[in-house]
Amino acid sequence: MRSFFKDVKAILCDIDGTLYFKGEAIKGAIDTVSYIKELGIKILFFTNTDSKPPQRICRILKDFGFDVKEDEIFSPIIALKEFLAKHPRKKIFLVTTQEVAREFQKYDNVGENETPDFVIIGDFQDDWDVNRLNRAFQHVLQGATLLGTQGNIFYLDRKGNPVIDTGSFVEMIARATSTKAKIFGKPSKEYFEQAIELLDVPRENVVVIGDDYESDIQGAFNVGLRAILVKTGKGKYFNISDGKKSPEMIIPSFNLLKEYL
Repeated sequence: MRSFFKDVKAILCDIDGTLYFKGEAIKGAIDTVSYIKELGIKILFFTNTDSKPPQRICRILKDFGFDVKEDEIFSPIIALKEFLAKHPRKKIFLVTTQEVAREFQKYDNVGENETPDFVIIGDFQDDWDVNRLNRAFQHVLQGATLLGTQGNIFYLDRKGNPVIDTGSFVEMIARATSTKAKIFGKPSKEYFEQAIELLDVPRENVVVIGDDYESDIQGAFNVGLRAILVKTGKGKYFNISDGKKSPEMIIPSFNLLKEYL
């Protein structure tokens, strides 16, 4: 297994379910992150978390004890901002948490009787109001482009229970309006390409590590990257007999990396 890592110069590392789960750091994960950095291997913490801005994601990891800097975080909110910066005159309609909405205050949010250019669907767990989704649906019917912050169908909460996620709502509106959404988070090919560009390392020297087969592992396959599945978080439910393409490695936990590096 050591031969697998001999040419690894950078790691795209998932966060929730991989580094921490149920409100606690995965055993040994903090030391493993520090060890990876000591070896001179780049690490970019890339996540589908769309309910919080990247600076708070960084703060959460630091509070757990992880050695992380804000510019080592890559989230759908960052990718979405990069996209909107290329369309400065476009109007938007947001279905997100209030915390994330504040990240987009400088953009032109539509008034009550206006039709936006872009409808943005993200995590809106602080206000589960179906009327917000209905307005988004109506705007897309009227010609607005549908943008989804990420494509996860569900996530696991702090108790480990499955909860419906952003991708389900995006898919619902896309289907109801017979349109196709542009997805910014995992497993979007563009999202992975943006992350590779940030690492500034040849893709043959990059490996993806995560607990979610559909978003982390399949996303890696979509751009020709090697992938490691950890059997924590969602990974504990992965069954190799499902007929899916297997990742290059499956390990019990992130902390096992220290044995192979």
